[in-house]
Amino acid sequence: MKRMSNHTRFVSALLVASCTLSGMAQQRRADFLLFTDPGRRFSVEFPKDWRWMIVAGSGEALTTFVQPKSEAAVVVERFHLKQWLEPEEVTEVFAQIESDYLKENQPKATDVVATLKTTSGRKTVVIDYTRPGLGERERVRQYSFPVGQDLYRVTCMALMSQFTKYESTLADMAQSLKPADALRPPGH
Repeated sequence: MKRMSNHTRFVSALLVASCTLSGMAQQRRADFLLFTDPGRRFSVEFPKDWRWMIVAGSGEALTTFVQPKSEAAVVVERFHLKQWLEPEEVTEVFAQIESDYLKENQPKATDVVATLKTTSGRKTVVIDYTRPGLGERERVRQYSFPVGQDLYRVTCMALMSQFTKYESTLADMAQSLKPADALRPPGH
């Protein structure tokens, strides 16, 4: 029997580790489904046991994803802006505008903290806050980011006592959002 060199063993170990990690990532995503907005304005991945619904109003439709026990939920909103925003225009001023807008529309929100981050290669305003829930307070994390003339807001919420349990799932969902321009086939 031929003996393997140290180099061959090292390369084999790397291949096995790579395949194992790749399989784990695929297995993690196997627990998610892809939702594409009927208007093809965005897509987002969500846990396959969560339910979803589209709520139409006088403006843009909202898409809501809810955990089976209603311990957590994600709402995706898309707004068409009057002005095109370049990535470099997403600054602390934009973060303050988003924070002010949230406080205006969520007057019972407390502990509001807005930060500017780069998430999945895009400048994003992340706003953390708490608010009253139906029985228990909720912890909420909103991701706001413009893409051209579209503003996407992904609002992730969970019961205060359950937020840590769902935090990575909520972040995965928010980071999986692909805006309309990413859904178009190349050359269209």
